[in-house]
Amino acid sequence: DQCDLSLEWPKYLSSSINIDRFSRRKADIYKDIDHPYPGLAFRLCAIRESFEETGLLLAKSRTSSNSEHSSMLNLSNELINKWRDRIRHDASQFIVMCKEIDIEPAVHSLFEWNQYLAAAIAKVRFDTIFYIVTLPNTYPCSIAHDDHETVSADWLEPDIAVKKYHENSISFLPPQIYELARLGNFRKLSDLIEFLLKCDNDSTHHIQRILGICYKLPEATVLLMPGDEHYPLDASFTTPVLSTNQTLKDFDSKIQNRLVMMNKGDNRKWQVHCKNTDNTEKDQLYIKPLVDGWEKL
Repeated sequence: DQCDLSLEWPKYLSSSINIDRFSRRKADIYKDIDHPYPGLAFRLCAIRESFEETGLLLAKSRTSSNSEHSSMLNLSNELINKWRDRIRHDASQFIVMCKEIDIEPAVHSLFEWNQYLAAAIAKVRFDTIFYIVTLPNTYPCSIAHDDHETVSADWLEPDIAVKKYHENSISFLPPQIYELARLGNFRKLSDLIEFLLKCDNDSTHHIQRILGICYKLPEATVLLMPGDEHYPLDASFTTPVLSTNQTLKDFDSKIQNRLVMMNKGDNRKWQVHCKNTDNTEKDQLYIKPLVDGWEKL
């Protein structure tokens, strides 16, 4: 939304946080907008949308001496619901709310994670950046769906989310399944936080846009990710859904980075397949999906 690009935000936040860190173009998507602080604009959008859709307000009091958002707010449900409704109808009300109740979005708490350009198989193609934020158990909030863009809300561990997906309790798109598999590498929140800080402090770490290429096989649909042996060298936004008469066995390869969904059966769910991939030449900090043990959930 244009309101997230407003230069009123840098003015409002510059007295309390280091605005310059958001001028770094650590993700491909940041190159697409003409803004001095692209990392700030996208984070503001993510925080605002999360608040609208779930009621989760990632923010802190401007009067707090603690820089962490975990110290922060004690807002009534009545106040939260009032502003959620206002902002859902007019996104520019987000900065109005922050000024009126003297809070600031916790933009420093969001870490870049990954970026996807939706594959040609998608009905609507989005260019999306994923952020990760970690919260303590004592974080003062209650979440609730908005009955407009969301129909339910819950807190789930990655492996539980995958299990519910395979039980048909919830739905995910391929990028979400793939990223949940990557998060499965971190069994402790402290390990994830350590990794996020390492990525943030590494000037060479860059979030590249991922474009899945879809192949239709007689028995399955395969979504190839970069690094897969069959991934086209000339892949681009205009690459259509491809097809082959090969069986899934014949379409196998020694190097795999893909998601597979069978065309028939009771459990038509995306499964992550990743083996023999080596991303170290591109990015020392890239985490591959955790596959073992997740396939049978």
